[in-house]
Amino acid sequence: MSENIALLQQQIDDCKTQLQNDRQAFSELQTRQNALAESMEALGQALAGLDEKMAVLAPQTEPSAHQTESDSPVPQALPEPVVSEEPYPAQRLAGFIPLKVLAEERERLVPHIQAVRVSEFFDADWYLETYPDIKESGYAEDPAMHYLLFGGFEGRHPGPLFNSTAYYLEYPDVYQNQLNPLVHYILHGRNERRRIFPL
Repeated sequence: MSENIALLQQQIDDCKTQLQNDRQAFSELQTRQNALAESMEALGQALAGLDEKMAVLAPQTEPSAHQTESDSPVPQALPEPVVSEEPYPAQRLAGFIPLKVLAEERERLVPHIQAVRVSEFFDADWYLETYPDIKESGYAEDPAMHYLLFGGFEGRHPGPLFNSTAYYLEYPDVYQNQLNPLVHYILHGRNERRRIFPL
């Protein structure tokens, strides 16, 4: 009997030792995880700051010799804006209010036009069919430019795979910083693993 008790006591002691070791290892892992999270946050903020500086500086650079007129950072003249004064019914129900973005802020976005044009989330034909007022405007030939400068801020969607309003409502920091939702996702959101919302 005493041998059984001694054996059980040894097993208990071994379990206690293993549990203590596991707790210590877990604590060390948590510390490392927290340090990595802080480092990632700092790097993300630094990258966001650099991207903002690049966006400000990019329009000031001269276009290279191989740039075509269609992808030139600053077009010579933009058509008259086509702006919705009221949100669409679904957006109103969600509490969405269209943004009024200053002209100089829109100009800073122009260098990102090619990113919108080639994005898998922008569908020019769908955009024109969904928003017929654009078809009758000066942006009919370049609906991506309308979405970049106006549509995104109004809550219009670039295509059926990306819901601009839902992105704003899910990430109020994007809305508060007056960033085009798709441009934000292309430049930052994808790397930050932010969600997108199809229609």
